[in-house]
Amino acid sequence: MTDIKDKSINPYDPFDNPTENCAYRTNYCDIEPKIKEKGYKLPLLPERNERKNIRHYFNITGLGILLGAVIVNILFFIFSFILEFAMTGSFDYDDLLKAENYMNYGSSILIALNGLMFLIVNLIPAIVGSRLTGIRIRSYFRPMETKKSQLIKYMLIGIFIQSATGILYTIVESIMSAGEINDYTADIDTYVNAKAIVATALYTCIVAPITEELLYRGFVMKNLSRVSQRFGIIASAVLFGLAHENIAQFLLAMPIGIFLGRIVIKHNSLIPSILVHIAVNTMSFGMNWIFTEIPDFGVGSMVLIISNIFYYLVAILGLIFWIMEVRRTRLPANTLRQNLRGMRIALTSPLLIAAATFHICMALLAISMQN
Repeated sequence: MTDIKDKSINPYDPFDNPTENCAYRTNYCDIEPKIKEKGYKLPLLPERNERKNIRHYFNITGLGILLGAVIVNILFFIFSFILEFAMTGSFDYDDLLKAENYMNYGSSILIALNGLMFLIVNLIPAIVGSRLTGIRIRSYFRPMETKKSQLIKYMLIGIFIQSATGILYTIVESIMSAGEINDYTADIDTYVNAKAIVATALYTCIVAPITEELLYRGFVMKNLSRVSQRFGIIASAVLFGLAHENIAQFLLAMPIGIFLGRIVIKHNSLIPSILVHIAVNTMSFGMNWIFTEIPDFGVGSMVLIISNIFYYLVAILGLIFWIMEVRRTRLPANTLRQNLRGMRIALTSPLLIAAATFHICMALLAISMQN
């Protein structure tokens, strides 16, 4: 009989946590090489080297988000100015202002530029960050053994979360209005012509869901889950919400980010979260287009009523599936050792904190300018 002291720790289950998906875990030897030694036991409180290595991955995650956010703002300003100058051939303020107004309200240029910038801010940190932390991009897209009906249920749950958070935001907005505070809401839905509609649909329904999932449920959540999958799900959802830099989208992005993170870890693949994200964004785009472009009289009013009924019927169906899902599958729990290695070390990771702070400051700045 082998003495238990001679056994080594499973590097893919160092905390012996049955509530986590072992297939999703990374090799903990990257953080604490000592676990390869027979008889070694992780201390209750992490030692200096272990804390340093955990903080290393958290900081790379924060750096990727921070650099992407800063660079995209700089690039957007530069490219906007170049386009305005190319359209006018002048540095005159009034001419540049006319070009800016045309880009904003008379063409598809702005939405195309937005799409390009956010493609850069999502893809580059995700790809470069994954390589720096030793994660293969293809590992995010593992094939799944699940029924199509399950994926459809996930999509309906996503739409329910969208509708519920929309109602919540209406309440929050009314409270803010009572205090004479106007929230800033990013509006990139442009319907001035066919090109703008296509460009908006392409970014909203395809590019954003794929690239945002690769960044937040891929690179970010994978690295923040090295110690605790529960922490990884919640922290990546918070960062995902903050990245939108406005209250309305934060109220949607955080809860749906938690749901998406849970199904990614459950299936060890980004495929279900991408499909849900596409469904939610497509529903949002379709409803926005209908209520923006269809007149609210005659046949148009009937179309609006039917669209609303359809949307809330889908949301109610999603609510039913959400209740079933919550009863069957919950967030992973933490062991005591994981609790002492997740949030505590994250709060002492300067680049991770800087990334969150940057987005909070940008959101507050936008609100202050709006008021």
